Amino acid sequence: MIDINLNNKLKQGNPEAYTLLFRKVNQRLLGYCQLFVSDTKKCEDFIQDCFEYLWTNKEKIDPSKSVESMLFVMVRNKCLNHLKNEKTHQKISLSEESNINELQFLYQLDFTDKEDITLEEQLIVSLKKAIDELPEKRKQIFIKCKIEGRKQKDVAEEMQLSVRAVEKHINIAKTQLRQQLEKDYTKLSFIILLLLK
Repeated sequence: MIDINLNNKLKQGNPEAYTLLFRKVNQRLLGYCQLFVSDTKKCEDFIQDCFEYLWTNKEKIDPSKSVESMLFVMVRNKCLNHLKNEKTHQKISLSEESNINELQFLYQLDFTDKEDITLEEQLIVSLKKAIDELPEKRKQIFIKCKIEGRKQKDVAEEMQLSVRAVEKHINIAKTQLRQQLEKDYTKLSFIILLLLK
């Protein structure tokens, strides 16, 4: 779901819109970046570079397209270019050989398909669709805790549930979402796991 109103404000150079976007995506961008580069400081620098690029090229923003997915693509490109330049493929902090194979798949992947939709945008759209299909209470809990970043304790109090019940809903939601997404993206399970972290 593309927030055209927010994108228009970004295009106009509204500082509050950039702050809102940063708060919305920074943690996920950082986690995504750390999938490729283990140095947190370097990842933070990459993200800052991407936001600076977005700011200085704001007139190029197309409000009808996802700025969020554009940032994910920019971060991915920075990471992959860094890995190529530094030749640190073996130092990637991925625990399983299958994950390394999936990372190599990303190198070979065309960043956009014939409809000019990025991999990240496809994943984000599919994730949002899968979240919408969760049972209502589970969906509310997942959105409040994992999308809005609220504390489980606060959400439990608001919804008059125990913290354990909130944790159970989140874990079940993650399992359901992962199963749904992996049907369409079998080669990208490690990114799906990251999105649901």
